[in-house]
Amino acid sequence: MMYKKIWLLGTVIGSLLVVGLPVSQADEGVSQALSDKLKPLFGEAPDAVNTTPIPGVYEAVFGTEMIYVSADGRYFISGDMIDGQSRKNLSENARSAARKAELVAAGEKKTIDFKAKGEEKHVLSVFTDVDCPFCEKLHQEVPKLNELGVTVRYYAYPRAGIGSPTYRKMVNVWCADNQQEAMTKVKSGETLEDKNCDNPVADDYALGQKVGVTGTPALIAGNGTLIPGYRPADDLFNMLESMSN
Repeated sequence: MMYKKIWLLGTVIGSLLVVGLPVSQADEGVSQALSDKLKPLFGEAPDAVNTTPIPGVYEAVFGTEMIYVSADGRYFISGDMIDGQSRKNLSENARSAARKAELVAAGEKKTIDFKAKGEEKHVLSVFTDVDCPFCEKLHQEVPKLNELGVTVRYYAYPRAGIGSPTYRKMVNVWCADNQQEAMTKVKSGETLEDKNCDNPVADDYALGQKVGVTGTPALIAGNGTLIPGYRPADDLFNMLESMSN
């Protein structure tokens, strides 16, 4: 994974305390020069190169991971950048933006959505595993979330991997005629008829790894913030409201 390469190649620092302005896109010349230097080291060019509040230090973004690099491309720093005045984690802000971009790029044509009742106030993306007890517990909160105006958008994330029994169950859910009903049945312990179709389960699993999912349920708010684990519906709604303000 990219993170391991960063630790091997970089100078490792747990976190940087800085006072300054948020990052912004580096000018084209600097971005291209650093991309050319980073590509042979990491096996791929960064998705973006941004300025940071520290003069001469740039943020290179690889998916939802980033490193900080000197202007000459020689020195690397792995760790989070913290604004010492606001105490905001600038690195997490960048990760959230990257997660949001990845979900937008993936689209919603093959997700299984439980739509909000009435006005849609928020969309909550959920990477789920049908054999995960806390995923089943979260699923019980979906009707309440829908009543509160939250659309729950499911992505498949079989923790046991592609080809596992859980993967097979999730393919059956995505291939069902009524996907919402099938999702509820499987999470309640029922067995579905085996079906095959053009399905996104493997792609969703890869997407989950790309956006930093390490367990389920993994929830991603509309602004890209990752919320790990189960939360009651009211708590989730309050979190989503605070993020949108």
